[in-house]
Amino acid sequence: MINVVVCGALGKMGRIMVDEIAGDPELSLAGAVEAPGHPGLGSKIGGVAVTADLAAAAKLADVVVDFTNPAAAIAAIEAAAAAGKAAISGATGFTAEQLASAKKAGAAIPLIISPNMSAGVNLLFKVVADVARALPDFDVEIVEMHHNKKKDSPSGTAAKLAGVVAEARPGSSVIHGREGILGPRPPAEIAVHALRGGDVVGEHAIVFAGEGERFELGHRAHSRRTFARGALRAIRFIHGKKPGFYTMADVLGLA
Repeated sequence: MINVVVCGALGKMGRIMVDEIAGDPELSLAGAVEAPGHPGLGSKIGGVAVTADLAAAAKLADVVVDFTNPAAAIAAIEAAAAAGKAAISGATGFTAEQLASAKKAGAAIPLIISPNMSAGVNLLFKVVADVARALPDFDVEIVEMHHNKKKDSPSGTAAKLAGVVAEARPGSSVIHGREGILGPRPPAEIAVHALRGGDVVGEHAIVFAGEGERFELGHRAHSRRTFARGALRAIRFIHGKKPGFYTMADVLGLA
């Protein structure tokens, strides 16, 4: 049995994680954490009381799972590291500095940080890299759409897709949206466009546009359970692993 502590347990993803853990015979909910001052502190979810004592909760875990925000994710990783436990974060919106801090905090433990834990999206990352290398002269445009409550823009997944293309094409530059009289599109440009509206869980499209043809790839998430089930796979993968930074590509055997 793998003991799991969920940080952000009363959020949308946290509640789904708790529900998915309850239905998995190999996993047990050992703790549920929320921010200090949260109105749900002391209530129960999945049979455990919600607490703000992250350090104490981490000691009960084999794996600490976080679906919050970058600052809270770093705190969760630090608590897991202090307790010598593995950690997984699905938070999005990390700056480069925050991501570096998170990796530094988790240097002594098994750690996964992923903007998207969907199996399909992580396969998409791999395919996009292959296409970007195979079609070096094609313009690349990335369009993402999410619900109107999403706080960060662009999505972590769109930012990752842009990074995948940029890595495959050294010398590329990433821009976000366009406005005004800009002149011809620079060939090394990777453009990211963010749409917000309704209750869209998550949609990403990558357009490779060449002379006389266009190649498109995309992914649509219909339920947040897609991300939670990816996280369950990550929990099983990381449990018992040696300290190090792992990715969802490792989890899915795509690395």
